[in-house]
Amino acid sequence: MTSRSRKAAPLTLLLWALAALPGRGAEPASIGIDVSHHSGAIDWETVARHGFTFVYLKATEGVDDPDPMFEQHWQTLGELGIPRGAYHFYVTEDDPEQQAEFFLSQAKLGPGDLAPVVDVEVIGKGTSGNLSEQLLRFLEIVERRLGVTPIIYTGVKFWNAHFEPTFGEYPLWVAEYQVEEPSLPHGWSDWHLWQFEGDADIDGIEKGADRSRVRDGIDWSALRVTQTPGDSEM
Repeated sequence: MTSRSRKAAPLTLLLWALAALPGRGAEPASIGIDVSHHSGAIDWETVARHGFTFVYLKATEGVDDPDPMFEQHWQTLGELGIPRGAYHFYVTEDDPEQQAEFFLSQAKLGPGDLAPVVDVEVIGKGTSGNLSEQLLRFLEIVERRLGVTPIIYTGVKFWNAHFEPTFGEYPLWVAEYQVEEPSLPHGWSDWHLWQFEGDADIDGIEKGADRSRVRDGIDWSALRVTQTPGDSEM
């Protein structure tokens, strides 16, 4: 377990707040992390000292599996002014509409939060039907309800083996380690985020976290929620 540290210095929190301002683009080599309950105990005040420019939390999986640490982490990130986002682990054998509704009901994203992410990396044993059409349905519901285009997280080999090259309009978060530049799944001409390291040892996080960088020139203001789910029609 990590020990509890002293409160983060005011300058550190000010830098977090500046990074979260609408209209501010990502600086070169802007680095962030993603975590879930598998990361263990997290002291966010200690983590804040690393200067990460964003944090994504796992909110849900499938149609009925919420991350037990999401709500607590989400609240703490908000109190500290750390730019935060939520992701859904997509289960291919579950109904995409039910998954979208479950994610929206648990994550409770609002204006200013980072764009939602759908993590697509596993094909379940009970999967059937057109995977691309089903995923598109999930994405359309989330986009309509939150007023921002969701980000797709995936790996090149997995995506190319199972999905059509028709998702290029969605921001891409690609995972690939030990390379100088990530490869692109078919359908995309560039990436927005690149997960370059998994389970990194980070002070303040008991079991580590994944690290990602933002592509130079990406403007976070275009990747932020603009409305609460209740602001739009079902």
